[in-house]
Amino acid sequence: MLEGAVMEYAKWFIGMVSVMFITVAVVFMFKLNEINSFQQDVNYQIERHGGLTQEAKIALNQKAKASYGGCIVESSKDNAPCLFASDRADESVKSSGLFIREYKAQEDGSTVYYDRGDDQARYGTTIHYVLTRQIGSIGGTSFFKPSVTGMSASRVRGEPDV
Repeated sequence: MLEGAVMEYAKWFIGMVSVMFITVAVVFMFKLNEINSFQQDVNYQIERHGGLTQEAKIALNQKAKASYGGCIVESSKDNAPCLFASDRADESVKSSGLFIREYKAQEDGSTVYYDRGDDQARYGTTIHYVLTRQIGSIGGTSFFKPSVTGMSASRVRGEPDV
């Protein structure tokens, strides 16, 4: 009779662990899918503003706060502060874990981060960027940060790229 009770507890334990594992996997996939959604927003802002200009970053930060629960962070390091000082001063604004940065290829084949400021790229200029999302953390240290590299083109007619 004891074997039946032990087996029943084992079935319940395995069932609960399985349900918990499936729940964690679903939440993980949902968070991972947010990168693709945000990447579409990044492409749109790059096309509209001629690169990751200050205006584009402000628009992306507003979208991140509205849709993803927090601000864009200034670096891909763990627990990085918000990109904008106004968000850092506001205690109610949390980090979304989204990091976006434009980069350029050098002549030697290496890549470096590039800060465009307010300079818009001319029409048709290809703009490369990296988008990183911190998905989970244990004790303040993230254990998974997927990154997506993307490219978009400026649709702004204006001055030539410098």
